[in-house]
Amino acid sequence: MAVVRLPDKITIIPSQIQQKAAHFGITVPEKDIDAYCVLLSGLDACVAAIQAEEDYVPHLDLQRFPRVNIHRPTPADNAADYNAWAYKVEIKSTSSADLAGPLAGLSVAVKDNVNIGGVPSLLGTDVLSKPYIPTYDATIITRLLQAGACIVGKAACENFSISPNSFSNAHAHVQHPMAPGYSAGGSSSGSAALLCAGKVPLAIGGDQGGSIRLPAAYCGVVGLKPTYGLVPYTGIASLSALIDHTGPMTRTVLENALLLSAIAGKDGLDDRQIDAPAYGVANYYEPLLTYQHDPKAAVKGMRIAVLHESLQVDGLDPRVAEKVKEAAVSFRALGAEVVEVSIPMHTLGGAIWTIANREAISDQGMRGQNPHRLGVHDVALSQELSTWTQAKFEQVQLHNPAATNCLLSGQFVKDEYPGMTDKAINLSRKLKDTYQAVFKDQGIDLLILPCTPTISNYTSSVSDSIMEKMAKAIGITQNTAPFNVSGHPALSLPIGMLPVVERAEDSHIKLPVAMQLVAGLFEEAKIYRAAYAWEQSYNWRDL
Repeated sequence: MAVVRLPDKITIIPSQIQQKAAHFGITVPEKDIDAYCVLLSGLDACVAAIQAEEDYVPHLDLQRFPRVNIHRPTPADNAADYNAWAYKVEIKSTSSADLAGPLAGLSVAVKDNVNIGGVPSLLGTDVLSKPYIPTYDATIITRLLQAGACIVGKAACENFSISPNSFSNAHAHVQHPMAPGYSAGGSSSGSAALLCAGKVPLAIGGDQGGSIRLPAAYCGVVGLKPTYGLVPYTGIASLSALIDHTGPMTRTVLENALLLSAIAGKDGLDDRQIDAPAYGVANYYEPLLTYQHDPKAAVKGMRIAVLHESLQVDGLDPRVAEKVKEAAVSFRALGAEVVEVSIPMHTLGGAIWTIANREAISDQGMRGQNPHRLGVHDVALSQELSTWTQAKFEQVQLHNPAATNCLLSGQFVKDEYPGMTDKAINLSRKLKDTYQAVFKDQGIDLLILPCTPTISNYTSSVSDSIMEKMAKAIGITQNTAPFNVSGHPALSLPIGMLPVVERAEDSHIKLPVAMQLVAGLFEEAKIYRAAYAWEQSYNWRDL
């Protein structure tokens, strides 16, 4: 590697050289110190040249997409909306062509890790020293507005988006609209709660381990984690580039297909999208309309398989397992063939997800140490996250020990098990190929499995111990996280209701159960066909 320039002046002192060398457990020979002072001072000169330039991010078109009434709702107003908002705003296009688009007249809430230029991102935490206010819109924001939608706010999310429950937001716990005190799921908790309560018809969630599907399951709405790379992640706070997904959350399957059609496709910026179709090509909505008068025809002839190992996960409520099996069998009445398949590697999926991503979540998601990837990077957010203090650590731990566990365990994997992350990433390809083989070699169109092992659980308290808080999260993602590392599309669909058994005093309360439908890569259309046929044929609220 060549040195681009030598410095006009020396800006590095010998102690800095030895300090950096100490990170590697080495000492630079004294006779060589001066040479490195010169060379690293040249690096300083390059940094100064970069700092002098304006950043290069997507243009923010405030004339076409003006922002109106940006504000934090009062605690009282937000409590009336189940603490589901981070910020409120009104944004719609001034273009008549946009306003005639497929999402015309529909309001959308977007998860609070998605950039909306000029609107602060809280990220569910209270440890940012100053508000992070994006200077540009995420690609999906522009696409929503071009499609005629009205963006009405940022939905609250969990602390650093690292929680399957809705108890970790540092500003207020998102409440379940059907049962206050119970989890709305996470980390896209606000999006699910707003849909469940009928506050918005459409929402955007984010999913790195199940964070669209889990809250959708708990709240009885429809949530899709698309195929990896189908929807651009440009302008969205990342946890790990290996598993970052964003996607639609809605009240119905038809609305979900409509929303995905508006946001899917390459944007030319996100390097996750190498295999994705061009923007505007994929249409999942219109094909479903052909089945409106005969929903059964949408699934007739499909071969659908219950995944055996998914019914063996630890902590699975037998009642949930039975509901999922009943929902699967009911596809037979719709004209599908229903079988059972075994994929033993599915049980390794959670461990692969953990080891492949712990280091990245610690470095990238929590410390702003973004990988050397193409695309758009959020400089201000990376700078904000670059420094951790004892006070920051304790404050995050107070609300979300799952996040501080990721911070520590990521460093632990890096220090104690060098190369293990690489092996887990290799095994994630094996997991992907294993699922793909079932779809292709065994002629399976869809897999069916439980989404969450139980229905929603009761809230934890800020005063609970670390292990008491973590107990509410352990095991929830066993059937969702594997498809984040494999990249397969997966949809959570409500299929029934079950009484609460966690607390005897709440036994009169019933909460939703969901099944998960999984298809081959970029085969979202199959998922929608089956989900639509089932949804139109059965009323899950009565099951």
